[in-house]
Amino acid sequence: MNEIHPRIWMRPLLIGIAASLISPPVLAEQSSVTVTLSGLRSQKGNVIVCLWRQQDKDFPMCSNEVSFQQVTVEPTVSVIRVGFPNVPSGEYAISAFHDENDNGKIDRSFMGQPKEGIAFSSLNQKRRGRPSFDKSKFTLNGAKTIFLSFTYF
Repeated sequence: MNEIHPRIWMRPLLIGIAASLISPPVLAEQSSVTVTLSGLRSQKGNVIVCLWRQQDKDFPMCSNEVSFQQVTVEPTVSVIRVGFPNVPSGEYAISAFHDENDNGKIDRSFMGQPKEGIAFSSLNQKRRGRPSFDKSKFTLNGAKTIFLSFTYF
């Protein structure tokens, strides 16, 4: 049997290894989301906007512990823009609330309805009940702007 000389097969192998070491790594495609919020009834407190990457038992209640990213802004103007840069492409949902008394949570009436403004992505906000991630989600692939209007009950 003929033997293959090590120099013949090692050279392409070494060239391939060297090329893979000096090549830049392939990164997951990055996207961005800009959320434009309108319909604020006052400029009191803060507006808290959460970007969600998956269903969670706490969706849509914004908190740093469970949402993918969270931004808090003061409502100094009637239309607020919030950006989430460098987000991997995928499925996401947005939830926001106007924390008028700045206590960090959505206050509710004795009937359970929110007393402060709420907004969700891709959802008919007039329906009753707690929204789900699946009904609020959208696909992000590149730059996207989401327009939301707060609902007050």
